[in-house]
Amino acid sequence: MMLLVPIVDSRNGAAEVHASRDAEPRSLHDDLRDEDLHAVLAAFYARLADEELLEPYFAALDVPAHLPRIVDFWSTLLFHSGRYSGNAFRPHLDMPGLTSEHFARWLAMLESTVDAWHAGTNADRMKALAHGIANSMQLRLGITPDAEHR
Repeated sequence: MMLLVPIVDSRNGAAEVHASRDAEPRSLHDDLRDEDLHAVLAAFYARLADEELLEPYFAALDVPAHLPRIVDFWSTLLFHSGRYSGNAFRPHLDMPGLTSEHFARWLAMLESTVDAWHAGTNADRMKALAHGIANSMQLRLGITPDAEHR
């Protein structure tokens, strides 16, 4: 079955609807729930594959295999599910050349993906947590976060 998925165009912020076999938003206006994370994060990682600045860092990632771990990470942060254990920072040590621009772009894409799918307290919390994670990772990597995303 072909599903329609909203994707925000990174060049102008406009929402476009794309066909997908993998995900369907519950509603563009409902708040984010734990059971929504897989679809939202699948859409986000699909967008990263087309992002010139970030794609090289995700090209070798087996997204279908890794996605459950990413979903568990966000589920644990947002909904205290306790499903994630591990070190989310560790893989970033093996990504040479990361700059504040990479993190700012990652944040912008995550925010626009979440906004295309959901609105509410949990969606806002996910975006705020993403900022904290990006700042923390940058500082641990010796990168000064850009002023807009501190």
